[in-house]
Amino acid sequence: MVLLEMQSLTTMDKKKLIKVAMWLSGFSINVICSAIFLFIGFNNQRYGDNTILIIGILFIPMVFYCAFKTIRLFLDIIFKK
Repeated sequence: MVLLEMQSLTTMDKKKLIKVAMWLSGFSINVICSAIFLFIGFNNQRYGDNTILIIGILFIPMVFYCAFKTIRLFLDIIFKK
């Protein structure tokens, strides 16, 4: 009985770790895309084109959301919530 409970806990932790890895990769991709779009957007702003800058600004909330989800899931794994 105890062995079954331990196996279910380890598989649950593996699933949560996979979710953490997915959110962490989403965070990384959003940071990179946001940085690239902001860099290009500020260069294009000199020519009066704000489209790319707006796209870069729209990526910023997604960066914070992915970071929040990653940290929350990771803390759930550590403290066994």
